[in-house]
Amino acid sequence: MERTQFQGPLDLPWCLDGANVCPPEDVGGIAGYEDFLAAISDPTHPEHENMVQWCGRPFDAAHFDLEDTNRRLMEIQL
Repeated sequence: MERTQFQGPLDLPWCLDGANVCPPEDVGGIAGYEDFLAAISDPTHPEHENMVQWCGRPFDAAHFDLEDTNRRLMEIQL
């Protein structure tokens, strides 16, 4: 644990930390996401090419972009 000075706006939602990217839209719930991860991470998987094409972008399940998350949160109208 470490003490830090908060550097964000106090009247908006703000994320301090996070982990992993969110699942793609319409992936099919938890089971669908597990199937997607299995296929996307294994180039020899029979559904790999279909999932890459369906996703439409590079997919790194371990990626988390704190700045992008906070930029999106600031767009929310409360």
